[in-house]
Amino acid sequence: MLRRTWLKTLAAGAFIALFSNAAIAQQEDFGFEEGVEYKKIPQPVSIAPHNKQVTEVFYYGCPHCYHLEPSIHGWLKTKPEDVYFEQVPAVLNNPNWIFMAKVYYTAKELGVLKQSHTPFFDALHRDKKPLFTVKAIAKFFTQFGVKEKDFESTFNSFKVDQLVRNAIKVTKSYGIDGVPAVIVNGKYITDVPMTHSQKRMWNVVDYLTNK
Repeated sequence: MLRRTWLKTLAAGAFIALFSNAAIAQQEDFGFEEGVEYKKIPQPVSIAPHNKQVTEVFYYGCPHCYHLEPSIHGWLKTKPEDVYFEQVPAVLNNPNWIFMAKVYYTAKELGVLKQSHTPFFDALHRDKKPLFTVKAIAKFFTQFGVKEKDFESTFNSFKVDQLVRNAIKVTKSYGIDGVPAVIVNGKYITDVPMTHSQKRMWNVVDYLTNK
């Protein structure tokens, strides 16, 4: 009697598991649900001149953003050529976010962003280096062929201030209240908590680019 009950329970559990897997597979095949895996942005943002665009909004000081980086590189290897990808530093109401956004745009203005982006993330999160002053970061960037004085002057430039101001507007426009977040075509927002895994998040991103 006990054995028969156990077998019934096991069979029921197997059925539930199969049903759940089938439901997930069906959802991945036929689309994801708004309000569950993604949300609409209240006021869509133009992505001109691009037809399809994916924007990751991040913060250098965020460990979740750091851990998402490898999956971004993986997705970039498979994304369609007609999908434009960009990263934008989020700027919330905190001086540290402004500071780190200036680091990002300084690297971009100096033409070393591609070389420095991941190493800077590594230095902060993996190596725990105290890179919290302009002078310390300027010294760190010398490994990318940047002179300390050039880094500091660019960091304090009007152009970088303008770029940060724009990042503030973008952060507000997308309704960002946490990072990392991924914006698709200026219309939709998704993230790992909504999709429950990095892999599913990128599946949602691919789905939304064609929506």
